[in-house]
Amino acid sequence: MSGMFGPIVTLTISLVVMLYVGWYSYKKRQAESMEDYFLASRTLGTLVVALSLFATQYSGNSMIGYTARAYRIGFQQLVFPVFMVMIPVGYMLFIPRLYVLANRRKYITLLDFLEDRFQSKVLCFVAGIFLFWGIYVQFVEQLQASGTLFAGLGSNIPYWSGVVILGLIIAVYVAVGGMRGAMLAQAIQGGIMLLGILFLIVFSWMHYGGIGSSVQKLLEVSPEKVLPPQSAKGVLSWASTMALVGLGGAMYTHSIQQLFASRNEKVLKRSLSRMAVLTFVTPTILVFIGIIAAANFLGLSTMESEKVIPMMLSQMMQTSVLSYWAMSIVFAAILMATLSTASGVLISLTTVIISDFYKRFINPNVQDAKATRIARWFNFVILIISMILVLEPRTTIWRLTEIKFEGLLQAVPAVLLGLYWPRATKTSIITGMIAGGSLAIGMSLSGHPTYMGIHGGVLGMLLNFAVAYLLSKISKAHDSEVQSFNEKFVKLFKA
Repeated sequence: MSGMFGPIVTLTISLVVMLYVGWYSYKKRQAESMEDYFLASRTLGTLVVALSLFATQYSGNSMIGYTARAYRIGFQQLVFPVFMVMIPVGYMLFIPRLYVLANRRKYITLLDFLEDRFQSKVLCFVAGIFLFWGIYVQFVEQLQASGTLFAGLGSNIPYWSGVVILGLIIAVYVAVGGMRGAMLAQAIQGGIMLLGILFLIVFSWMHYGGIGSSVQKLLEVSPEKVLPPQSAKGVLSWASTMALVGLGGAMYTHSIQQLFASRNEKVLKRSLSRMAVLTFVTPTILVFIGIIAAANFLGLSTMESEKVIPMMLSQMMQTSVLSYWAMSIVFAAILMATLSTASGVLISLTTVIISDFYKRFINPNVQDAKATRIARWFNFVILIISMILVLEPRTTIWRLTEIKFEGLLQAVPAVLLGLYWPRATKTSIITGMIAGGSLAIGMSLSGHPTYMGIHGGVLGMLLNFAVAYLLSKISKAHDSEVQSFNEKFVKLFKA
């Protein structure tokens, strides 16, 4: 069998289910409130939270872009499973404390904590820019991944069709269902994605041969892809990538919102433990698929390698009826992975715009019902702007990944110092974020995004920490600020 009949059937069924989930979630809303729309009234259980977190972390950019990077650099991409495990490790640095505060003090977003801690709208504005930038680039990644998947399946399928079709579906069920709809859909999509990854590795192993034969081929044509880093710069790059993704990924505002939506602390801890297991197994499989692709699709350029997964699907679909339908399910799984992350990011983008910017700086007295109505329409505004920007892809998905994390890293010192150090001052935190962000942006714009293998965003975060710490030591927080910290936060932790 050939053609797009199978993928279209599986995709249509999946999308109908997603739209139904959005409608079902709308009917299940407890109130027309910001807490219900943005946090599902904090009622979600372990399975939904764990699978939705998994689906958020492993998306179309992972299955398309990260596998393509494994094609380009070989086994050095084995850092991928390690740095993905670093995300739940990063969560453990601050989520246990932050979750307690979020429930007791009714935070909806990370900026709610920062404003409560530092009593500074300027600090919230600067941090909000970095957080918004990180998740907005994440949304663009998903649209580019869906377009790449469609375009890679056949020369007669336009790239824009994947961007537009998937983008509209996401906007509809997020606008209707809010966080409850997004997370229920993500839980379903996470299950479909696991099935798709299993089919992809099994059938590619059967069709192209296993890892052993792929390594033998690569030793002859591209031996550098099967060898570990041969220089100190390569080792530093690995370490930098782990810090970049582990801490940057932990700053995803949509993932933090999902954790805030957990029913209780027991659900939170169970969700993170299950996520840690999934975040090691899944990327290891994707690296192996990238190695198999590198041994069987020789000579692809950087941008051509972005289409290596849809190229594999297209070839395997033509081998048998069983392979055809299995790859049709894989096609749907990759799109579900893209939808899952994009929906979580979209609800978070509207949260940042409405809760963190509109309500905080423009209209503090806005009623919840009006705020949620504005949020529903803003989904489509964000989508239209993003589709226009991504219709002509200019860089790889992996580079977009680096750019987003470099922005998110600049919020790390504010969160960690704010939670653990009572003498951190708002002026020092603001100065640190501006200094670190300027260094990261400057390195990227200069065409030198790394130094000795270390990403500009990681160097920026280290500068950020240093400036915030030193200025706090010099300026010294007032005793009243320290006392306020102890009364508002430390006593609550002890309780």
